[in-house]
Amino acid sequence: MKMRCLFISLMFVYACHGDEITPYKFTDSFPDYEIPATSRYQAADVIYYFSPPKADTYPIAIVCGGSSREGDIHSIIHFHRYFLKEFLDLFAGVITVEQRGIDGNRVDVKEFMEHYTRSNRLKSHQVVIESLKANPPIGWNGKFLFLGVSEGGPLVNSLTAQYGDSTLATINWSGAGDYSWREELWFFLQKLRIDNPECPHQVKLGDCDVCLEPIISEDRYDAFMDAIMLDPTAVRYFLGMTYKYHADAMLYPKVDYKKIRTPFLVVAGTEDTMIQSSDAFVEKAKNSGADITYMRVEGMDHYVRKRPDVIDQSFRWLRSQLENVSLN
Repeated sequence: MKMRCLFISLMFVYACHGDEITPYKFTDSFPDYEIPATSRYQAADVIYYFSPPKADTYPIAIVCGGSSREGDIHSIIHFHRYFLKEFLDLFAGVITVEQRGIDGNRVDVKEFMEHYTRSNRLKSHQVVIESLKANPPIGWNGKFLFLGVSEGGPLVNSLTAQYGDSTLATINWSGAGDYSWREELWFFLQKLRIDNPECPHQVKLGDCDVCLEPIISEDRYDAFMDAIMLDPTAVRYFLGMTYKYHADAMLYPKVDYKKIRTPFLVVAGTEDTMIQSSDAFVEKAKNSGADITYMRVEGMDHYVRKRPDVIDQSFRWLRSQLENVSLN
């Protein structure tokens, strides 16, 4: 009888920890990866991935990745794996949420683009969080950590404000901005005009009448964005994003700074086109009484992943917040 109980216990441990998502730091390409079936979950029609830590009790980190473009759509599992070890080392679980049209290695581009908006991404995360609260995983202490990068930044701003009573700390990399999407995009476009990269039509931006025409002047730009608001279709594109995406982003609500009641780390690079927007976010948040730590990184652009030193410093900050919680 004792041997049978031992065998059952070992099988349980194997089921919990033997077939897990593995950490991986990708570089410029995404590797093929078969997601363990035991790590794939579904809440309503939303697919998500969950990695529990080896701990009796733990918080769950909700990790939100950046934006996607047609022709460059990938599973969130790569983002999940990239930061998995850092969170597991803190004895925190990790959850990432897929977008519509993606299920591991299966990508339905048409379905993805039809549903790809910030608001839809936020709703998917809310669905998962409500499912967790209704059916909590074994060992979860009911608390969240939030980490968002780029487009994931506005999502964790919203989630931190909505679930403030359950939040321990938030990290926002290159996504904490006070300006509207229309304003931030204008600054981004001015930098694009200087850099003159290849546009979505496979020619230099300065040689593309389609891309350049709306950004010749701010008046032209405003008129163009107004037209997008009147026709938020998913079949027309501007700079690789659908009109539907742009219209939704322009309407996405700003964070209520007074609802940020837990430690919040903002990381922004001085070479990022949204640095002024980040400065304004931090100033307004602090004026509202939020516990904001600001890493304003000289010489860094929008891409935090290029700066492992900044990533390490961010996780050291998070560790200190969790240690403060345990002491209290």
